[in-house]
Amino acid sequence: MIFEGMTNDTNIQEVLAGNPFLAPYDTPFEAIPFDRIEIAHILPAIKAGIQIEETEIAAIASNAAPATFENTIEPFEKSGEVIMKVSAVLNTYMNVRNDDELQALSEEAYSLLTEHRNNIYLDEKLFARIKAVYDNVDRTALTGEQQRLLEIIYKSFVRAGANLSSQDKEKYRELTQMLNKLELKFQENTLKETDAYQLHITDSSQLDGLPERLVESAAIAAQEAEKKGWVFTLHRPSYVPFLCFSTRRELRKELYMAYSSLGAKGDEYDNRALVVQIVNARLELARLLGYNTYSEYITSERMAQNVDAVFSLLGRLSWSYLPAARREVNEIKELAREIEGKEFEMMPWDFLYYSEKLKQKKHSINDEMLRPYLSLDQVLHGVTNLATRLYGITFRRNENIPVYHPDVQVFEVYDYDERFLALLYCDFFPRKGKRSGAWMDSVKGQFKDKAGVDHRPHVTLTTNATKPTAEKPAMLTIDEVNTLLHEFGHCLHGIFSDVTYQSLCSPDVLWDFVELPSQIMENFTTEKEFLNTFAFHYETGETIPDNLLQKVNDARNFKVGYNCIRQVGLGLIDQAWHNISKPFDGEVLAYEHNVTEALSLLPNVAATGITPQFSHIMTGGYSAGYYSYKWAEMLDADAFSLFKENGIFSTRIAQSFRDNILARGNSEHPKILYRRFRGSDPQLDALLSRDGIETICPHL
Repeated sequence: MIFEGMTNDTNIQEVLAGNPFLAPYDTPFEAIPFDRIEIAHILPAIKAGIQIEETEIAAIASNAAPATFENTIEPFEKSGEVIMKVSAVLNTYMNVRNDDELQALSEEAYSLLTEHRNNIYLDEKLFARIKAVYDNVDRTALTGEQQRLLEIIYKSFVRAGANLSSQDKEKYRELTQMLNKLELKFQENTLKETDAYQLHITDSSQLDGLPERLVESAAIAAQEAEKKGWVFTLHRPSYVPFLCFSTRRELRKELYMAYSSLGAKGDEYDNRALVVQIVNARLELARLLGYNTYSEYITSERMAQNVDAVFSLLGRLSWSYLPAARREVNEIKELAREIEGKEFEMMPWDFLYYSEKLKQKKHSINDEMLRPYLSLDQVLHGVTNLATRLYGITFRRNENIPVYHPDVQVFEVYDYDERFLALLYCDFFPRKGKRSGAWMDSVKGQFKDKAGVDHRPHVTLTTNATKPTAEKPAMLTIDEVNTLLHEFGHCLHGIFSDVTYQSLCSPDVLWDFVELPSQIMENFTTEKEFLNTFAFHYETGETIPDNLLQKVNDARNFKVGYNCIRQVGLGLIDQAWHNISKPFDGEVLAYEHNVTEALSLLPNVAATGITPQFSHIMTGGYSAGYYSYKWAEMLDADAFSLFKENGIFSTRIAQSFRDNILARGNSEHPKILYRRFRGSDPQLDALLSRDGIETICPHL
């Protein structure tokens, strides 16, 4: 047992008196009491939660009555409440406030949780009962959602080794524990190396070309680091604009090399050996479960259904977009030679800089020109109002909900009939210990209990936008508005969930379907009617001038070919690592460069690559599934064409999207849900048309 001498729930409560996880949350909407939770509470609560669920599982497995949906599947679905509560907090903290103490704790916590999960899914008595229900139940007596839950639970046991021999089950345990440790170490190394780097500038002449607000942010970063001058980091709000606008080529190169060699510098944070161990362990795991490759194992439970469909999509995209990408890059190179001389060789650290110059030349616009109209508070107002316009929902700030950091804002979300829908936590700014990028997460899933009470979800929206200064509000680029809309789309998926069983709630759907609700929201980014509801100059209050907005729309497909090929390349790298059929024993960066050589648009630089820092596929849920972004882009373009046919703000189409996609979670297969909304299977042509790409690709 986890706790020596603990034999019942009373003893658990005695040992854990005062632990906020072990009592009902006495907060508004049962929100997580972040103000009372300490790091020291997490591990004891996990251990207690494990023991509680062990008791719940034992009761199911030892039930002498014949196995039924009601006495086996439903109680299994409801088990582990404490573990879910603690895991929600631990996962959140790992993303937004990681440090050495939490990292050390997480290693033990995730090891315990992995062992506990294996104990459940490899429990022969429990699986025998679940299999008995799966094999013998009268499915006509079950609702559609119950049938889906039964199928998912049964398959989850099979995919977790329930049918393996005793010897192979032990090997499965060993591999899952190994992967848990390797992935945590990869994540720790990436975060620490990112946080450790600073480009420290003390000479103001080295700031030439940089936007004023970036210089101001760098000055604040220097003050926080107790340094004079300016500090630039590898976090996106600092890194990207520096490469776009700095006239100092040697500094652009320094920053680029620091970022592009993350995890590959031969130091304590080097991830290359971990990459090899991770992909080989995943291969071994897949082979153990009867699959030839890890990609085959993953895609068998995806909307794509098999690896061939993935390569078909990536191949068609490559065929269609590569000519445009080559034209775009050549045009940028030509401009660079016009400026620098005909012998100039453009390197990767030059690409964003000269891209911006070409964009300015062709469209008289750059990423900074819209910032004064896109203050974060106003953007958030516009995005929430868009949801009100489409779906009738409203957002109300609640400053009494406990938060994990002062930056976090919380909103109550209400339906058009004033029914409470969800809590939305918003965390917008970078800080030490917070991982880079943007994401949505669910800290409490939606479900309905036996009494019919609908327990509503709590979701988080996290970005890393530029912080406000003493004189200016936080302001976004149009790309950052796009990112915010993307993550907000994920949040709407969670907010609208309307299922009975938490395992099926939104956004816990098949991974290559999960990006549809997010990417469809990106279509509104440059719509004039949308922007005019919130995009006011922070000083004058003026709306975006029509000519400037026209320039934005004219430039919408700027580098569309390059951007697509870059995403295809990342998808191919992912598949290359997870479609191996024998253990990898080569050099990580050389292998990556070889994979992408045919799509290479810029010179490869020695000692750089994405794999050693590619957390999406090495530690996140996108392993063997990074293609999902392009798959979902195909879905969103096809789906949004229905909005365009009926008016992009059509409440009728929005309601259909809510009813058939957003609310249904994983209660039915996504192919069924999509057909119900769209009336047909998705077609790639809508994406090609939106991007201005000729339909020249064969159906590979």
